[in-house]
Amino acid sequence: MAVMDSLPAECRGVDFDRALEQLPPHMGERFLFAGEQRLRELEQAMARGDAAAVMDAAHSLASLTGLLHIQALATYAQEIYAAAQRGDLGAARHAHERLGIVMGWALGQVRAPGQANAEG
Repeated sequence: MAVMDSLPAECRGVDFDRALEQLPPHMGERFLFAGEQRLRELEQAMARGDAAAVMDAAHSLASLTGLLHIQALATYAQEIYAAAQRGDLGAARHAHERLGIVMGWALGQVRAPGQANAEG
C-alpha cells in the first residue's frame, strides 16, 4: 500500500484536519488501524478474485470512511461492492485503484496530522 504525498483530486476542498479534530478521542488511531487492515483485506480479496471477501472488505471500508467526509471513498467502496455482488471484479478495477490512492493519502494524513490542507 503506497502512501500518497500529493493531494488526490477527490480530496480537494475537503477539510481533512477539521474532520480529524471532530473525531472522538483515539478514533484517529482506531481509524488508522482499521483502515490499514480493511484496505489490506480488500487488496488480498481482489488478488484472489474472492467476490464475497471483496464485498465484506468494501462494506467495512464504506462504513469506516464515512468518518472522514471524503465522499469519493464511500462512492468507490460502493462501486466495488456492487461489482463484487454482480461477480464482475474487473468492473471494480478503477474504483479499487482510486480507493487505494485516496485511502492511502488519508491514512498518511492520520499519521501526520496538520499536513492535510497544506498541499494542493
